[in-house]
Amino acid sequence: MKYKTFVLVSLMLLGISIAGGTGTASAQTTPPKIETTLALVTNKVQRGRAVSGSLILEIPAGYHVNAHKPLSRFALPTKIEVEAPDGIKVGPITYPKGIVRKFSFSDDRLVVYENRAVIRFSIIVPANQPKRNAEIKALLNYQSCSNEVCFPPAKREVTVSFTVS
Repeated sequence: MKYKTFVLVSLMLLGISIAGGTGTASAQTTPPKIETTLALVTNKVQRGRAVSGSLILEIPAGYHVNAHKPLSRFALPTKIEVEAPDGIKVGPITYPKGIVRKFSFSDDRLVVYENRAVIRFSIIVPANQPKRNAEIKALLNYQSCSNEVCFPPAKREVTVSFTVS
């Protein structure tokens, strides 16, 4: 059983699928286009206040990304790091609840995000922060898959500008 799981996971990570029941292997080379948007509730943040932010993943139909807390130890979790300018703090990051699914490439059930996933956080601007234009950067790490194959892990960097007022 451990050997079978190892083989299935190896195939998943290499991005190989079994074509239409013919027993021949075909390489999947094009991962889905995952759209990402980084947004703040407002682009004018008052000193001494906190503002909510989110990173939105738009996942095409027929695809998914592993959740932040996957069930399988072989699944690579979705995670973000939020970088803020000096003096501005980033609050806790909150990931959405994943959906438990069973896919043909694994005997295990997996926890995934489908369609749209919204990862939330906040930024806190201290009262003594100077007025200025600034930028928040989110670094996203994820692995996308179809029902048959998983693609190599991907990284994405997204930014959003705001004004400290």
